[in-house]
Amino acid sequence: MPRFLRSALLAALAALVLAAPASAAGGQVIVKFAPGAATKSAMPNGSSLGGTIHGLGAHVVKTTGDPAAVAAALNASPGVEYAEVDKPMQLLATPNDPRFPELYGLNNTGQTGGTADADIDAPEGWDLAGMGAFPATGGVKVGIVDTGITQTHEDLTGKTVDCGQSTGGVVMSGACLDDNGHGTHVAGTITGNANNGRGVTGVAFNSPLSICKALSGPLGQGTTSDVASCITWVTDRGAKVISMSLGGGAATTLQNAVRYAASHDVLVLAAAGNDGNSTVEFPAGYAEVVSVAATDARDAHASFSNTNADVEVAAPGVNVLSSYNDGGYRVLSGTSMATPHAAGVAAVIRTRNPTFTAAQARSKLDASVDDKGVAGRDTSFGFGRVNLAKAAS
Repeated sequence: MPRFLRSALLAALAALVLAAPASAAGGQVIVKFAPGAATKSAMPNGSSLGGTIHGLGAHVVKTTGDPAAVAAALNASPGVEYAEVDKPMQLLATPNDPRFPELYGLNNTGQTGGTADADIDAPEGWDLAGMGAFPATGGVKVGIVDTGITQTHEDLTGKTVDCGQSTGGVVMSGACLDDNGHGTHVAGTITGNANNGRGVTGVAFNSPLSICKALSGPLGQGTTSDVASCITWVTDRGAKVISMSLGGGAATTLQNAVRYAASHDVLVLAAAGNDGNSTVEFPAGYAEVVSVAATDARDAHASFSNTNADVEVAAPGVNVLSSYNDGGYRVLSGTSMATPHAAGVAAVIRTRNPTFTAAQARSKLDASVDDKGVAGRDTSFGFGRVNLAKAAS
């Protein structure tokens, strides 16, 4: 680099340092000069040349000025390949819940025999979303239409703010006891208490729940009228996201219910189905609903997960550990397990972007994926497997 260019660069840096506001905290800048540039023996007032990054030839410059302004000026100067702020880095948010390491869907290290990083990047996403300190509250309300919930479960205490059960299309408040286990499992994946030294961790662990029991019994059976009533009931109680790990045939009443939710700015997600074929299940099949398919610990399409043009996103759904209604934990598989993963990501999106409409949150969810299968949207993965880090960025 010619001497006059080096002098100009140093003069520019000196001017920035001297002009920096008194409140500037200072910091470090990484600078890579063009080939031929000599290592500087002296730096302007307020800055000093540090070490050289091993193998890269870039220099660390310490400054009492504004590092971002220094980097910007250097990038605009001739003879500089690049300059950037030397940003802080830290450990990723990892809760102390003892069974968190088993949650490959949140953080996959290959611990279950799967593929490392075949996950939704939950720790990275929590950091980016400002949730790294594991706040217990502050998330948007999530509605769950399912078999109810065991509110006293150690990982779900304090989560339920609305509790109701539909019978014959009429919702009665105050009772939503889970007599199946399915709803409690779904709830744990969405918002299981984080960093409480117990059990598992939910994707959107700071979100409260609006629970409406529409299915019951060992087989988790219900009716269109009960599901529809529950959708409108949790909508009226302020849910911003509704998760439905259920499906069946099309019905005008069911479609009207999801349209009601959509018209009230609610983002609705439902399971794509476990038929292992191209069947379209409802409510997932309605245009107002995000249809969620299932992936396994290798990011492969789950064999049972339905494949059709309506599939919008995919999420971990094979051998998923979560809370259960006996007070313990259980591993289950299905698009029922994938849906709460995606719903949790949707909840974080709406929490982080409070001005987003449901439509905007849905677009962000669709864009916040790792594309799997053939390039672009496909019938197995939709747009791709959801990624919390991308959703929080």
